[in-house]
Amino acid sequence: MSKLPEKIKKKLKAEALAWDASIAKEKPEDAARLLDKAEPFVAMRPPRQPISLSLDPVDISMAKRIARRKGISFTHLISMWLHERINQEKVAQS
Repeated sequence: MSKLPEKIKKKLKAEALAWDASIAKEKPEDAARLLDKAEPFVAMRPPRQPISLSLDPVDISMAKRIARRKGISFTHLISMWLHERINQEKVAQS
């Protein structure tokens, strides 16, 4: 991954400082009023796709125990682990 050119970095920093200065001038009541009027942002993602895996029963049992301690379903835990590993591989290939 390439670094940003210095010119763009300076421009972004100046923009961030301008936003900070602008926000500092706002009153909490004004911000609350604007937030009340704002519509929530909804990011559209494709629906999850179910798959079938053959896993070792010991691995499934351990995943269920770990998930129970974390308070989430074991399928969600496995999905999170897979997502994290895919991201690690993407970074390693860059």
